[in-house]
Amino acid sequence: MTIDELVRQTFREWAEQARVPSGDLAGSALRRRRWARTRTFAVAAGAAASVVVAAVTVPALVRGEEPRDDRRGGTVVVAEPDPSTETAADPDSSPPETLVAAGRAAAYSYYTWAEEKISEDRQVRKMTWHRYDRELGRYEPTPWAWLDVARGGRAAAFLETVPASRVGVLTGRGTEVHWITLDRPAASVYWSPDATRLLLTNYSANPDESYVVEEGTQQTSAPSRIGFTVVELAEGRSTFQGLPHHPDEMGTRSDLSWADDGTLVWEHSSSGSPMKRYYDLRGNAQAAPSEEADTYQQAGLSPGGRRLAVDGPDRSAIVGVRDLTTGSTVPFNAAPGYWIEQAVAWADDERLIVWACERKGENDCVGGEFRNRLLLVGLNGGEAVPLSGYRENNQVADKTWEPDFTTR
Repeated sequence: MTIDELVRQTFREWAEQARVPSGDLAGSALRRRRWARTRTFAVAAGAAASVVVAAVTVPALVRGEEPRDDRRGGTVVVAEPDPSTETAADPDSSPPETLVAAGRAAAYSYYTWAEEKISEDRQVRKMTWHRYDRELGRYEPTPWAWLDVARGGRAAAFLETVPASRVGVLTGRGTEVHWITLDRPAASVYWSPDATRLLLTNYSANPDESYVVEEGTQQTSAPSRIGFTVVELAEGRSTFQGLPHHPDEMGTRSDLSWADDGTLVWEHSSSGSPMKRYYDLRGNAQAAPSEEADTYQQAGLSPGGRRLAVDGPDRSAIVGVRDLTTGSTVPFNAAPGYWIEQAVAWADDERLIVWACERKGENDCVGGEFRNRLLLVGLNGGEAVPLSGYRENNQVADKTWEPDFTTR
């Protein structure tokens, strides 16, 4: 198997899973980020439960103090777009110490992971999150088990544990945290594209707990997804919809993410085309919007909606770019001296942020295919701009990091 075939196969397997995989694939957080323009969204109907919101400052949270319950009905979120489009890079650090961003995309957070053995045959994956601190100008570690940063980078939603019975929202107006109590435990949280809602995937058990690998094999754990919850922040209302683990999927973690227009949610499909399954906010299966579902590449649609990052059309490249106006797909390997391994995010309609390894000959990488860095690459070629240092081995715990890009 050549390097391009091996890497293509590996990234396809990674993208079939949610942000944290079960099994022994490390750091495979290939969830689709949302690059859609702000729109007006319809409110989903359904049984609505009241949201209990409490407030506590971040220092008190770190100390483990319980918040007071002030019974406020809603949360105002400060999530204005960041007007900056300048390229920010830390090409000598891995993980980065200062902000990584280009065009309208920024990695306001990243995580590392490690497996913690909890019994003779069981282990649990623990994530350590770092969030970009604007005042300090660098990434800082957080005490949270799960983190998602809203557009603009000022608001954050987090879970203290996995699974968690409440979700914290840091609004960006200082250090105050608003707590939202959940009817059912959740193991992930994602902001809607317009930063007015949260999507939480609910589980009856920890989806990151698994059997220890023995002699190269691993026993499969029982899936535990029970559904998802949408939180309307301004209205102080949450709605749960039952949606068990799909019978065709094998992993224990199967998170749901927002579609680009915020009207649907989706999950990865490992059973072939389409590559994503879509549901409305009542949990009913829906047809995939346009060609959005036809890719394993994390970058997805370009900001203008004209292009789609897809798998390469032939053996000359791992990544391809499809022109949705003509239907044609061209190989994308416009980074001299590198193999482009994965399209991570669109900086704008003409530039992509990618993972790439340093090319060695025609079909090999310096240090192997899992030694790679983030690059900013134009569709028409030219010099590739390094955004981060090299990950030396993104298959090994404590040796890798995964950026979480969102729109500025």
